[in-house]
Amino acid sequence: GYLVGTLDIVLLTVLLVMPNPFSPEVTPAAMQLREGSFKFLLIFVCPGALTLSPRLALYLGALAALTWAIGVGWVVFHPGTVIPATNLYSLPMAERLNLYLNPNFVDTFAQATNVLVVLIIGAIMALVVSRSRRLSEDYVKAERARANLARHFSPNVVDQLAADDEPFGPVRRQDIAVLFADIVGFTNYSENNPAEAVFELLRQFHRRMEQVVFDHNGTVDNYIGDCIMATFGVPQTSHDDATRAIKCAEAMVTAVEAWNVQRLSRGYPSLDIRIGAHYGAVVIGAVGSERNLSFAVVGDTVNVASRLQSLCRELQANICFGSRLIEAARAESPTTQLNASDHGLVSVRGRDEPVHVWVEHRAEDQGAVVVSA
Repeated sequence: GYLVGTLDIVLLTVLLVMPNPFSPEVTPAAMQLREGSFKFLLIFVCPGALTLSPRLALYLGALAALTWAIGVGWVVFHPGTVIPATNLYSLPMAERLNLYLNPNFVDTFAQATNVLVVLIIGAIMALVVSRSRRLSEDYVKAERARANLARHFSPNVVDQLAADDEPFGPVRRQDIAVLFADIVGFTNYSENNPAEAVFELLRQFHRRMEQVVFDHNGTVDNYIGDCIMATFGVPQTSHDDATRAIKCAEAMVTAVEAWNVQRLSRGYPSLDIRIGAHYGAVVIGAVGSERNLSFAVVGDTVNVASRLQSLCRELQANICFGSRLIEAARAESPTTQLNASDHGLVSVRGRDEPVHVWVEHRAEDQGAVVVSA
């Protein structure tokens, strides 16, 4: 810190400038400045760079220059000291040699140069430290942005977005698949269980569903209570967005079934989920600041997917797909095998026109035990 640095530089300057009082030989004070000891003072200026404090680096450089100037001044005004009365380099060579050979001679120009050098070194240290701090801060910001991205995107997509200066670019319209999934009976569970248990259930559910989404190169758009919203085709569309959305929905059901085995073995009730997914045009764009990058997905496709998820209860299905999602998946791969069945047109709350729905049930008995107290 400042105190330690000050003590180090002041004490070192005293030791370098003042003659050794314990030496049996009397040495002219001017001889102390000829032994090249000034370079040791520079060593104690360098630690300022290790603190990543530009002010400390500049302070140590200025302090070293000041203490050395005071030390040189003390020698110059010491009795018997000889200094050139004029510009040393304008004198004849013989006269210059005589001065250099005089043990009481002090080259004030050289000592002034030393003071200037240590000031320059201190300024350079401060500049380097300042740039290092900015680089460190930029790195922290980049890692924070990367962490924010990692909460929404699969690892391979994070790498792609992190390398892009404008990952989302301007607001644009594109076709994507949107999926909603939530826990059946969660409201009743919340009313009859401690908040800590509810919170832990949400954490485990979100963690498992998020991993399934990432396994299918999807994007976790948002968490709304027990509901998770995922998209496929954000930020960039691909050739199999619809297919991956369908496979992800089926994998979510499978993941919950595997989780139920663990829950039942530990004495916890099993749970069930309902999923709605649709495909179509949306508007996407970046929102927020550079420190908290996020994005919004807006459009009728999002609303329909949410309504399809709610429709699962009425249709007694685990998954409800919009027909556009099925059509898009078949267009992506005509040989795609679908486990869903055509349910036909269904009226959806909030829409004037009915939606063509495909439903999918579990292979086993669909009378699953929903989460309860």
